[in-house]
Amino acid sequence: MNDIELSKIIKENKGLICQIISKYTKYYEFEDLYQISVIGIIKAYKNYNKNSNAKFTTYAYKYILSEVINYVNNSKLIKTSRKYNSIYKKILEAKNILTQRLMKEPTNYELSLFLEIDENIINDIMNLKENVNSLDYTLDNDIKIIDNVVGDNDINIDNILLKEGLNKLDNKELELINLRYFKELTQEETAKYLKTNQVQVSRNESKILKKLKNSIC
Repeated sequence: MNDIELSKIIKENKGLICQIISKYTKYYEFEDLYQISVIGIIKAYKNYNKNSNAKFTTYAYKYILSEVINYVNNSKLIKTSRKYNSIYKKILEAKNILTQRLMKEPTNYELSLFLEIDENIINDIMNLKENVNSLDYTLDNDIKIIDNVVGDNDINIDNILLKEGLNKLDNKELELINLRYFKELTQEETAKYLKTNQVQVSRNESKILKKLKNSIC
């Protein structure tokens, strides 16, 4: 692949790249994510069979997402240091102790007094951990939804606007998807919550995922 051809492919798929990385720009620099995505585009192009029925965007989607997720997992926001992890464990232990003593969840200021650690350090650690947890949740749900709704070769990625697909579901369907993929309940737990059985949940889930897939094709 020459430079001109490469530039053309990247330019044609800029919208796809931006769509994929938009969720992660809260945590990482846009330019870093973009460059990582370009690596995914190049890998996809090298392996793409032009004679196949799949569109290139369809084929490239998972390559790009895979590169982004690998980058995120390797970086994990500024990579929480061992020292921070150690302090975080102490904070959790102190939280349990103070919650019992005070009969309420302690503030960061109260934690800082108890642990004799600067309150600003505790604020930084708690914020960092919240961001890591939020990012992990985003990654997990991206992978789960993509794996269950988006096939390898049979969907037009240009039209993957999952939000629009979800908007087409009725309230009962939305509730089931929310319980299974966002609240991360098992089928058995979901059945108990909806006052039905696991078999019915499994059947309904399959129908909803098929409906979602058809709505974004």
